[in-house]
Amino acid sequence: MDFVLDHKWVFLILAETVFWVSTLSFLVVRYWFNLKKLSIAFFVLFLLNDLWIAAMGYFDYLRTGEFSTYQIIILVVIAYAFLYGKSDFQKLDRFIQRKVAKWRGLPEPEQLDSKPLYGMQHAKQERRNLYKHIFLFSTVQGVFWLVFGLSDAVSSIHLDTFLKDWYDTTDTDLFYKNDTANNVTRIWALILAIDVVVSLSYTVAPKKEKKATRAA
Repeated sequence: MDFVLDHKWVFLILAETVFWVSTLSFLVVRYWFNLKKLSIAFFVLFLLNDLWIAAMGYFDYLRTGEFSTYQIIILVVIAYAFLYGKSDFQKLDRFIQRKVAKWRGLPEPEQLDSKPLYGMQHAKQERRNLYKHIFLFSTVQGVFWLVFGLSDAVSSIHLDTFLKDWYDTTDTDLFYKNDTANNVTRIWALILAIDVVVSLSYTVAPKKEKKATRAA
């Protein structure tokens, strides 16, 4: 394990490569070659790869005794897998099924014959995804708080200069006693703010279905 941890970034990149290769292999073998039993092997590899990534983060923490950028990236990867992985995998699964059916000149599978969402249904879906994003962000902040503790700068926050103090400096001591956690938090907070605006915009101005135009 020492060799793996000495080259942990290389092995993390390799693990991400295995993730994509195993995912695409599962879909191709399952739908293009119609080998459903063999495809299960790639699915198992996909699950074992996630466990391997989590194990590398855990053993690296035991080795260094520090919660670093490496563990943060792994935490985000694992959290994404739990919150968004299933839905994104289903989207990819449906996409591959459609493509394979089209290439083979076969009718589109019945279970995929679903219309995209519009109006308030689409807005509700966007809000649901936003709530997941907020939950993930809040969970990671809770981990930062427990691991690092709040910095002394939190007690002297001024609302009128908060954004300037937080974003106009290369390094910030808001909110935790760890530079990496602080930088991750402020970048992620900006991404979350954009997600809030975009997601809620569909509630204010619902997505409308495009009307098909008739050829003259």
